[in-house]
Amino acid sequence: MGSNNMWYDDIEWEYKGYKCLIEFDVEEDNVKAFHSVTTPRWHNKDGKTLKEAEVVGLILSPYDSKKETVENEVDYHIKNGKFKEHKNG
Repeated sequence: MGSNNMWYDDIEWEYKGYKCLIEFDVEEDNVKAFHSVTTPRWHNKDGKTLKEAEVVGLILSPYDSKKETVENEVDYHIKNGKFKEHKNG
């Protein structure tokens, strides 16, 4: 039987001002997803930058490629000013 060659395109989108990215690492026997977001730049009403945008790697299951999971992390960050702390295991 021939090999099963599937192509996985990275997924990029914007959600509530955050740039979201799911990148795929395709290996011979599995595919893993890596998640990151770029936070928006924060500025005051005069336009002065208070905090630069930053890229944050999210600690999520490498087998979860749902946009909704990343969007839930963004919603948590907006509400709490930080990303969730995840425990391994």
